[in-house]
Amino acid sequence: MRIRKNILWGIECISKTTHCCLWCATTPILVAAAFRQRYTAQQQYSNDQVAVHEEIILIILEISWQENPIGRGYQEKLSVYDPQQWFDYYLLGFRVTKALCSQMPKVHELMLWIFAVLTGVTADLWTETERISDLQQWRALCGRYTVAKAYMEDSNARITVFAPVDDVFTYNPDIRALDQKETLSHIVDTQVVEISQGKRWEKQTLIRSTINSGYIYITQFENNPGNFSYFANAGMLCNHATNQWGMISGEQYLYKICTPIGHRPYPGTALSFIRDADQTLFVDRQYDNSELTELRDILNRVPDIALVIYGSSAWNGFHTFFLPTDKAFAKVIDRNRIDREVLLAHVTGMNRVLFTYPWMYDFGIHYYPSIRFSSNIIEDNFKLKLSMRNITDRRTGRWDLFAVSEVYERYSQFRRGAVWAKILVPNIPVQNGVVHIVDNVLGIVSNTIDQLVMDNYRCTTLMRYINTIGQIVRNYFSATGGLVTFFAPYNEAFERIPEQIERRLLRDRVWLEQVLKLHIVPAKELTSDEITNETIVSTVDNIRQLYFVKGEWPKNNITYYVIGGGIKTAIIQDNVAATNGIVHYIERVLGVPYQSLWEILRNETRLQRSYEMLRNLQLRYALDPWQVLTPEQNFTFFVPTNEAWDTKVAPSLRARMTDGNHWLALQYVYKRHIIQGQALMYTDLRERTYVMMNDEKVNPCRFADFELYWPRGGRVARVIEGGEIAGINGFMHMIEDVLIYEPDLRAHGGFVEVLSWQLALVLTFMFWRPGIA
Repeated sequence: MRIRKNILWGIECISKTTHCCLWCATTPILVAAAFRQRYTAQQQYSNDQVAVHEEIILIILEISWQENPIGRGYQEKLSVYDPQQWFDYYLLGFRVTKALCSQMPKVHELMLWIFAVLTGVTADLWTETERISDLQQWRALCGRYTVAKAYMEDSNARITVFAPVDDVFTYNPDIRALDQKETLSHIVDTQVVEISQGKRWEKQTLIRSTINSGYIYITQFENNPGNFSYFANAGMLCNHATNQWGMISGEQYLYKICTPIGHRPYPGTALSFIRDADQTLFVDRQYDNSELTELRDILNRVPDIALVIYGSSAWNGFHTFFLPTDKAFAKVIDRNRIDREVLLAHVTGMNRVLFTYPWMYDFGIHYYPSIRFSSNIIEDNFKLKLSMRNITDRRTGRWDLFAVSEVYERYSQFRRGAVWAKILVPNIPVQNGVVHIVDNVLGIVSNTIDQLVMDNYRCTTLMRYINTIGQIVRNYFSATGGLVTFFAPYNEAFERIPEQIERRLLRDRVWLEQVLKLHIVPAKELTSDEITNETIVSTVDNIRQLYFVKGEWPKNNITYYVIGGGIKTAIIQDNVAATNGIVHYIERVLGVPYQSLWEILRNETRLQRSYEMLRNLQLRYALDPWQVLTPEQNFTFFVPTNEAWDTKVAPSLRARMTDGNHWLALQYVYKRHIIQGQALMYTDLRERTYVMMNDEKVNPCRFADFELYWPRGGRVARVIEGGEIAGINGFMHMIEDVLIYEPDLRAHGGFVEVLSWQLALVLTFMFWRPGIA
């Protein structure tokens, strides 16, 4: 009765709004089509839906077509409506509409379009994707293969399609060459309704099978309460990137993904993937197990781990497996140290299947426990945690993925730090999880710092300079050199250095030795968990020190910075463990400047007040030379910070200095903060009198820290320790006060008065003639 009432009301509204016979004839068609679309969207795929359609048609015939001359001719034919032939009804409606519209050419095209949209006679994914602009590449890929296209065209097939958008094909051109089996790996043979529910799942990961007997792992991550990210294998669903990210057409579901889904699934467990010797299984696949023979032999010696962990079915628990290659095992000198604990260090805890993109879903660092297996009990091992990191090559823009395992001391053999293994072949779905092939053995340390740096292809320039010095520096990195922490610059760090600076510093053996020693901290394993903003360590020359900054933005992504020799650089790859210490890879060379003082001032956040003021002064050109040719172009600049100008200087004095009428006075003040002709590091400062650029005297005094004392103005400014910045034309030191007072405003006025008196005297002399009164 409720349906009947709704239809009566709808037809009554239409009758009141139009008297056209066209509407009278097509009203039954449009109403029935609307109801069909409504019930299709609600996914009521049962006999009840057929009954609903039958009732709708009979009601429409009873109410509307009895008064319609065109419909009356078909009433007898359709009064005994067969639910299985409702497509014939829509075809009949189409003919009626076309016949009427032929008398009205202007509305012909419009009515046919409305009929097609409302009825959806061919409402399948193949038809729907034709009108979706960002799925044309996926549609073209499916169009090449008969099976894939057939599934897309079958509106009654209960499937879910994970379709890459066009941008995925643009940035990953190899996806355009996927074969039919790889294409079918994007289609699941069931309806994944959980994604559209928008609520937290009981299990983080769902396992679904594809139509070609593979596996897809659908993972949910909660960004914040009620806000979720979803991944199908490595493919990220576009629910946060676009409004129309999913659709339902008939029995079919489709979700857009914004990243590649990963490799074609392997039809077996991780143990089968390692042990299968038949290479025909890997035909037409982009991976194989030819480099896993060493791992295969090791697993044969521990059958319990091989069968229970690596060979378990997904229903008993699934994991993430990191499989080292034969070359990875060749790096381990003592093979006896590869035991059960090392094998378990390559497997994540129970029910944690993580592809590369899901592991870094919010671009943060996430740690997951490895596994512990004893007495047939499988449990999480939080003492040895795993994470995944990516490092971008600044020159090429390409980035490498690494699996990182924390190392804890065991039997006095393992040291602190972490082992980094580059992921060579990522995202291979298997029956009990996902496999990543890596180039290093996790959980074990067997190489010295010298070997680590030598094997790193991104440190070839560093090794060339170390070999230039010889054993003076290299002895620190050998096995007999004791524990050290080494900050190793990447190749791009040396490429940042201007040629004239490189020639002056790095080609001088004495300077080069000092620069390399600045990167070495002796007798200490300094890991990132010990670094705070107050951490200060001494280098091997016992003169210069390193300072650190801990930046905790964005969420879950802590970046550590080291400051040495006036250069601040980020630690890109941290805590790499060696048998004789720790290596941190950095993006700049400590102690070697590559920018002028003016360029540094422009980019330093804490010095923006001084930068804005100096923009209007001629002094800026002295701070920004294109090349340093004479000693007079070197400066030691004590720069007041933003807080110094905001809190230590009277607002009225600061306002008058920057009102546009006192630029010469302001330049006079800044010259009081500059020593010309000397480039002094923090360790070079002495308790003596320095003549500043404006010919005034300033005395640095050492108490706990250095302080600048200005006798004439009676002001003291503390030099911030660790606030030293090196430039190609000198050093800058941040200070907490400004050497300024009220009489400085008259520096501009006094200059003008002297100039005016001299100009008057010259003019009098030029125009005076003897004998003229």
